[in-house]
Amino acid sequence: MPEQLTALVGFESQATRLTDMSLVLIPGLLQTPEYTRAVMHAGGEPPMEAETRVAMRLGRQAVLSRPDPPAFLAIMDESVLRRLVGGRAVMAEQLQHVIKLAERPNVSIQVIPYQQGSHTGLDGSFVVLEFAKAKTIVHLEHKRSGLFLDEPEIVAPFVSAVDTLRGMALDPRRSAEFIASVAAEYDRE
Repeated sequence: MPEQLTALVGFESQATRLTDMSLVLIPGLLQTPEYTRAVMHAGGEPPMEAETRVAMRLGRQAVLSRPDPPAFLAIMDESVLRRLVGGRAVMAEQLQHVIKLAERPNVSIQVIPYQQGSHTGLDGSFVVLEFAKAKTIVHLEHKRSGLFLDEPEIVAPFVSAVDTLRGMALDPRRSAEFIASVAAEYDRE
């Protein structure tokens, strides 16, 4: 595994709370194998490497179902739901999967609908990782690398943005209904 991914897996396994603000893609911890394959294919990953990455991503997801799992909040811009990744059937299945995961007591999903207009998350996706006995860190992911931020004065605006974005987003119940309506659109078309 790349060094950055190894670090991320370690941090995810130790975190007590994970908050993933996504602008473009379904958060990795919520992706189905088919959705992940479509993302890897679009990124030009060779098939064997893509399958390795799919397996790694699925392995990372176990953190959400282990005993005493971290609290996980996914805040997704509506564009995440509308971006056609892998085709309509893949998207319908992916969105149904997200709804099912949101039924877990440690998983919360909130959607920021287009009607909210611009918001503080538009400058990039990020993950906030909180720990019981360590300082909060932020992970930024890019095409071939990632970056961890740990200086309190740099992390603070991300933590503040989460609070703002949660207030702008639909609550978890309304978010699930909204996601279900988009999934139904994919099923109908």
